[in-house]
Amino acid sequence: MLNNFINKKDFLDLINKGPQIVSKLFKKITLQNTSRVQEKWSLTEYHLQNWWDIPEIRKRWNKMITGNENTEYYEYVSKKYFEGRENLLGLSLGCGTGHRELKWVEQGKFKSIKAIDLSKSRIESAVKEAKILGYDKIIEYKVANINNFDFPESYFDVIFVEQSLHHFSPLKVILKKIKNAIKPDGFFIINEYVGPTRFQWTEKQLEVVNGLLSILPERYKLMAGNNREKKSRVYRPSKLRMILRDPSEAVESSNILPFLGEMFETLEVIEYGGTILQLLFSEIAHNFISSQYEVKRWLKIYFEIEDLLLMEKELNSDFIFIVCKKIG
Repeated sequence: MLNNFINKKDFLDLINKGPQIVSKLFKKITLQNTSRVQEKWSLTEYHLQNWWDIPEIRKRWNKMITGNENTEYYEYVSKKYFEGRENLLGLSLGCGTGHRELKWVEQGKFKSIKAIDLSKSRIESAVKEAKILGYDKIIEYKVANINNFDFPESYFDVIFVEQSLHHFSPLKVILKKIKNAIKPDGFFIINEYVGPTRFQWTEKQLEVVNGLLSILPERYKLMAGNNREKKSRVYRPSKLRMILRDPSEAVESSNILPFLGEMFETLEVIEYGGTILQLLFSEIAHNFISSQYEVKRWLKIYFEIEDLLLMEKELNSDFIFIVCKKIG
């Protein structure tokens, strides 16, 4: 309907949840875009509901990126690309609660890391944690809008964008600023969602995900939260819903790889899936935290299905890890 600007799921939610939905919609509509983004990312409380919350998923990422399920990419990159280099100057864009910056500092290679995010509450949380761990002299967390940030020319040895680049727009303009701010021998490190813009999932994705969801035992479909609602189907979100919920979400995600190719030299690129697993485990990840045999069996089956579909080029990887340098 109208190129999925609004769809059947919107009407079903309106019918089933009525006043609650109308109230939320009115509140969202009256907010400016930046305010919607800030509201979306202001919460620091967290429920285990996303695919990255599953321990076996994180081991899978480690294995695919570093070759060892117990080695995270922070250590891998530091050993491979920062060997012999000390006192690095880093910049992290869209740092959130700051947990990734802590891991980079633990590698002992950085003199300082500047880290910015739009969310005041998340920056406050990051500052508090860094101080507890004694890293507050190395990491400088700051509330800032990426579009207004002053990028110093050829200043940083490393710029990190970890699960935030798909929130940035105008993307090409921002990437040019990033390129300009990296030293000639510096690195741009990206761990990112590069799938369909505004989560407009492909028909193939939805067909596979809903097929896999249909064969999952009911006990694994319980959704996160206090209610007993079960996940029955995955829908392609309407563009209106995406804009009202968070205008920045996957705003230009499908442009990331083409634009990177124009401005940067790729040293390493690793696809690690998520095309099926992200959609499948969203809102039900807490059911797969356990190390029980049955849980691991289901995970193993779904991992192999995604791997096979990616290998056969039936689907593209929605998540990617890249190390690159600027061209020119």
